[in-house]
Amino acid sequence: MTNLIEQITGAFEPLGSRWMKALHANPRGLFVPDQAWVQPEDDHGYLLDRTTDAAAWEKAVNSDIPIITQIDDGATPVAQGGGLYTSSCSMPSIVAAQLELLGLYEDDDVLEVGTGTGWTAALIDSYVGEGQVTSIEVDIDVHRRAQANLARAGRDVRLIHGDGTLGHPDGRPYDAVHVTVGVAEASLAWVEQTRPGGTIVFPWMPAWRPGAFVALRALGDGTAAGRIGTGCSFMMLRGQRTSELRGLGEDVRERVARVDPRRLAGEWAAGIFVSAMLPGVVCTIGTGGSFVLWAHTDTSAACVGWSKAAGDWLVECSGDRDLYAEAEEAFLRWLSWGSPAAERFGYTCTPAGDVVWVDHPGRLVSL
Repeated sequence: MTNLIEQITGAFEPLGSRWMKALHANPRGLFVPDQAWVQPEDDHGYLLDRTTDAAAWEKAVNSDIPIITQIDDGATPVAQGGGLYTSSCSMPSIVAAQLELLGLYEDDDVLEVGTGTGWTAALIDSYVGEGQVTSIEVDIDVHRRAQANLARAGRDVRLIHGDGTLGHPDGRPYDAVHVTVGVAEASLAWVEQTRPGGTIVFPWMPAWRPGAFVALRALGDGTAAGRIGTGCSFMMLRGQRTSELRGLGEDVRERVARVDPRRLAGEWAAGIFVSAMLPGVVCTIGTGGSFVLWAHTDTSAACVGWSKAAGDWLVECSGDRDLYAEAEEAFLRWLSWGSPAAERFGYTCTPAGDVVWVDHPGRLVSL
């Protein structure tokens, strides 16, 4: 069992002794229900049931893997699997990476958006000091389970049932905002409720491709700016989930692709650029035997795949936009800018909307 526990502690060790103390004070097992679901990458998911196989449950809890605790907003029993994963106890190494970005100090006041199981709220509470953390959760059942978990762990966290995009004005100003759900666009309320110089960290999950952590600093003028960091993938904020894949309509138009879709989709930094150029355009990569790229909005769709007849990549599109043509143009513009690497990208949240930039806030990536 020691080796399993080391999978978690190893992720936190670079953060220093204070975080390690917080980790040991809040064992992950206190926050994982008896029944939960595990979904390994490229493998079939399986049920964890502490009552029938305590060893397997404990092995999962002490492993560096995410554990699903709710499916379809509670409409589907966890034991059934499948569906949309809507709450979890996140992968410990990802938790540690995000906590490090917060740059917390003792006695900081922290707002957390997305309580989930309550584990991260407990860790932060231990780190900054009791009574300094406010955590808000939109789902009433998840909220209540977190209450029970935190009470069992003996943590003094202020729990709020509500819409996290609104923050919690009564507790402002916060020194840091910790967002545990993916967002397509940051909430201005988080900026307004953060002390100048304070930090806002969230998983940016644009519709085009998998996301990345963003760490912003509040500037005191109603805006916040910072860098786009390492890649991550999170469940989406309930109010910002993307629509289901839209198929092609009856007005299908065909053409040969200008850009090989494997290259367009395979460049991580290009994905950031295209995401900024095409807000709201959802990209899905087919998981079958051959590579297929789908892009869609509520009114348009495009499908790109290899055509033996044409001997090339064929684009089929319908609706009022050629979405793949727009993606090709964005990708080629990224190349014309010198293919800027991911670490050169930044992000600013403003009352007029969020923007992505390269190198400095004045060099905006825009249509």
